[in-house]
Amino acid sequence: MKKIIFLLVIAVCAIVACNPVHEDISNGGHITADELKAKSTVVVDKVIKIAEQTTVTATAGAPIVLGENVEAKDCEGIVIYFAEAIADSYWEVSLTGEENSFVSIPKNVSIYRCEVGSKFNGVVPKIVLKHTQDTEANTITIKGVYKTYGRQAAPGKEGKFGNVIYCSTSAPVNAKWEIGGKEFLGNYAWKKVSVKWDDNGDYVNTPYNIVLTALCADGTEIKAEFPVTCQEISNPLVKYYIYGDPTRGEDEEPQPPFKPGAWDAAAMRFSSTEGAHLPTISDEVYFGLKTLIFDVSDVTPDFDLKVMNGWWSNTYYDHVKWKDGLNELPITETMAKECAKGGEGRDLDLMLYSGSMTLKAVYYEE
Repeated sequence: MKKIIFLLVIAVCAIVACNPVHEDISNGGHITADELKAKSTVVVDKVIKIAEQTTVTATAGAPIVLGENVEAKDCEGIVIYFAEAIADSYWEVSLTGEENSFVSIPKNVSIYRCEVGSKFNGVVPKIVLKHTQDTEANTITIKGVYKTYGRQAAPGKEGKFGNVIYCSTSAPVNAKWEIGGKEFLGNYAWKKVSVKWDDNGDYVNTPYNIVLTALCADGTEIKAEFPVTCQEISNPLVKYYIYGDPTRGEDEEPQPPFKPGAWDAAAMRFSSTEGAHLPTISDEVYFGLKTLIFDVSDVTPDFDLKVMNGWWSNTYYDHVKWKDGLNELPITETMAKECAKGGEGRDLDLMLYSGSMTLKAVYYEE
C-alpha cells in the first residue's frame, strides 16, 4: 500500500513539472500604453566639450597637442570637429602621442572619432595631431574637441546630447521601434542619426520622436512615443559610396559627374553590365534597406523622375522632384526583393521623364 501511495505522489509531481506556470500578463494578455512606457527606455549619447576652437599650422611630423591627461572615466570616444573637410590624407591622430600609435584621418571628413573604451584606465594621456607632409593644406581649424559618453554614461554628466539613440524595453511584447524614419524589430535598437546645422556650420537642436509599437500576447497593438533632442555629433555617420567616391584611387576606374538624358533608362540603371554609369548595388545594401543619398547639382525646374527596376515591371516612386544638394531615396522591402541579385535581379533604375541635372555621387550612411 505504501508503495502505491509513493508512486501516486511521484506521478502527481511529474504532471506538475510538465505543466509550468506561464507569466500572467495583466488585463487579459495585454498591457496599457502607460505600462509599456514605464517598462521602456530611450536615451541619447552625452557629449562634453574639452577644447575650444583653434587654428594650427603643422610642420611635417611635428606633434600638435590638443589636450593632456584628459579624464575619461565612462568615456566612449574623443571626437574632433574640423571647421572644413580635411583636404588631404596626411593628417594623423593619436591618444598617447607615442610614435607607433598614430592613425590616419581620412580625406574629406570634417568629424573624426577616436575610440576610448577602458584601455586608458580612465585617463587619456594626450590628444595629438600631426601632418606627415609639408603641403599647402598644413593649416587647419579645429572647431572643438569633445568627450562622448554612450548608453552607459555616468549619471549627472553635463554637456549636450549626441547623435546616437538607444532604445530598449522589458515589456512582454513583440516590439518595433521607429527611429528617424527607420524601423527596427526587437526589444533593443540603436541608430546613429543626423544633426542639422545652421549657415555658420554650427549644430542646432534636432528633434526626433521615437515611436515604440508593441504587439501584446492577445493581439492588442499599443504605441508609446519618446521625444528626444540631438545637439552634437558624438559618433559620425560614415559615408559608403556606391558612385563618385572622392577618395577613389588614381588606379581605379574614374566615376565622374554626368548628366543623364530624359527617357534614357540605361543612364541611371544600377548595373555593371546593363547600365551606362552606375555599378550594381550589393545585396547587403538592398536587404539592409539602406537609404540612398544622391548628391546632385544643376537641377532644372522641369525635373521629373521615375524610380523603377531595369525590367520596367514595377514603379517604386513616381514623379519625384529633386533639388540641388542631397536627395534621399529609401530602399523598400519590395525594391530589395525585386532588384537584388539574391532576389529577382532586376536592378534598381532611375529615369528622367523631363528636365536635367548633374549626378555627382551616390552613397548611404551608417
